[in-house]
Amino acid sequence: MIAQVVFDLPLDGPFDYLVPEHLAAKVAVGIRVKVSFGPRPQIGFVTGIIDRSDIPRLKPILSLGDPSPVFNELDLTFAKGFCAYYGCSLGEALATILRNKQDLRPSISRDHRSVIHVYRCRPAQYVVKVQEIMDGYRQRYKDRAQDYCRFLILVPDTFRAEEFSTKFKGMGSIRIGARSSVFESDGHYDCVIMVDEEDSSYKQEQSPMYETRQVLVARAKAYGFDIAFVGISPSVELMAMARDHEIRMIEGPDAAVLPARLVDLTNYKFVPGLLSPPVKDALDAALKSGKKSLLVLNRRGSYRLTRCVDCAEVLKCSRCDSPLIYSRSEGKFLCRHCTYTAPGNTVCPQCYKPSWKSVGIGVEQLQTELKKYFPQARILAFERATKSTVKAAMPVIARNEVTKALMPGTRSSSQSLDECDILISTNAVLRFQGSLQVQTAAFIDFDAELNRLDMRSAFNAFSLALHISSMALEPVFIQTRNNAHYVLQSLARGPVKSYYDEELKLRKEFGFSPFKHWIKINWRGKVEKSTQEAAEDVYNALNKSAPKENCIVTPPLADTVGRKRDQFRFNVMVQSDQVPPAVALIKSTLARAKRRSKVIVTMNVDP
Repeated sequence: MIAQVVFDLPLDGPFDYLVPEHLAAKVAVGIRVKVSFGPRPQIGFVTGIIDRSDIPRLKPILSLGDPSPVFNELDLTFAKGFCAYYGCSLGEALATILRNKQDLRPSISRDHRSVIHVYRCRPAQYVVKVQEIMDGYRQRYKDRAQDYCRFLILVPDTFRAEEFSTKFKGMGSIRIGARSSVFESDGHYDCVIMVDEEDSSYKQEQSPMYETRQVLVARAKAYGFDIAFVGISPSVELMAMARDHEIRMIEGPDAAVLPARLVDLTNYKFVPGLLSPPVKDALDAALKSGKKSLLVLNRRGSYRLTRCVDCAEVLKCSRCDSPLIYSRSEGKFLCRHCTYTAPGNTVCPQCYKPSWKSVGIGVEQLQTELKKYFPQARILAFERATKSTVKAAMPVIARNEVTKALMPGTRSSSQSLDECDILISTNAVLRFQGSLQVQTAAFIDFDAELNRLDMRSAFNAFSLALHISSMALEPVFIQTRNNAHYVLQSLARGPVKSYYDEELKLRKEFGFSPFKHWIKINWRGKVEKSTQEAAEDVYNALNKSAPKENCIVTPPLADTVGRKRDQFRFNVMVQSDQVPPAVALIKSTLARAKRRSKVIVTMNVDP
């Protein structure tokens, strides 16, 4: 009797192990076992039982990791599909799934598990409010006790988790979790609800780099449970599913937002400062009426770029190929990609003179300008959500009390969100969505959101505008020099359906998701030459073997930030109609390629 075992390692396997006679009755598919693998024992997963092996001398299984199997055939089938789509090994897929299921399952009582009812999966729904879904299910199953209507609510961050925990406290069997909780969904709940599925937090940043929405839909089909999406700006991929009748759009995003007010900055060329006259007038009116205002600027610090006056050297992070941001409130330079900081009196590394000139705009610079225009206003800058603000701010905000979510540069150490008149923030303010409401909201530099090096920049800007609009009582102001852009026209005219029409048209034309898929192969290492050579070897092999009719392979290029955290990064992009065949081709090519010492390779589907 021989067991086929896989491991939580980037090695496909399976690996054959001899089953000792005293364990023969206990070893089965789905059980974890302890075996010798490499220099030390490892825990692996049994994925098959066979009678004979081509390996002449097999190592025996040392012991069992569990008294019974931890996954079944359905779990194994799903894991195989997961690794085929995201390019990880079967062992990594099983470990990702089981790690999260085991962490979460004890929170549900054994009594609930004994009365599981799996209902046939109907088309998914998209609505604006979570409560509507839950009320509908409780009405549908009103003959059952309230505690037996089970819901899993997926939220993008800890702030939203705190908000929903407070809102639904004591309302039956409800679990709230982040993206990894999606692996708990296996028919154990009546409905899994995903809040703001378009949020970038739902994309796993480490291998395997899965997309939570994609995993949830696949699990619903495999295990047969109901799913619903909640929000005001469905992703383009989800809207495409709605148009293909794969999900049911109960209430579109138009009902949740007001049309935006575009401010054409070309009409105010000779007006100094960052604020246009219409925005100043709106802020002044809100202050006189005692109402709050919100200004959104997705740029931290005071200045974005610092250059030496004498030799034109740009001050960069010593670990990343990225210009340092100058923070006037902290008196030092900050890196936006790592924890590196430099004192404000740093000398130029080329000419050894402290002759720096900083340019660009940031949150702190906007705060300084506001104090000139509105000296009596209480102004608060909120740049980034941290763990301390998660713990201190959100529960307090939910109770509508004074918030202690302070950021550097505030006027008073006792100032809070509730006490301020004007709040300046990056998109971190979305953490307070549902708890913070303002009279006036304005985007200071919306064009920067539209022009990022990302195929989703247009959608991300569109989604951010809708979410900020939902926090304001009046139409949001958008300062722009490009008011003819289709995103801005959709936001100004409404309904927002026109945006999705244009976005889907453009994505189909350029071959982006959901019509075609891009797979990014990334190499990172501390030696630039060996890292680049590893990328070139795989590119050359793929360029020869990839089918020409439905596959495009781009030459290796440095990442957007070529060196980050002391590691050089190179990418090869592969475009294909179907993901699994392209992933299989990439994996087989990587397996044949020469391995470079200390060079790490990862795959990212639809980055």
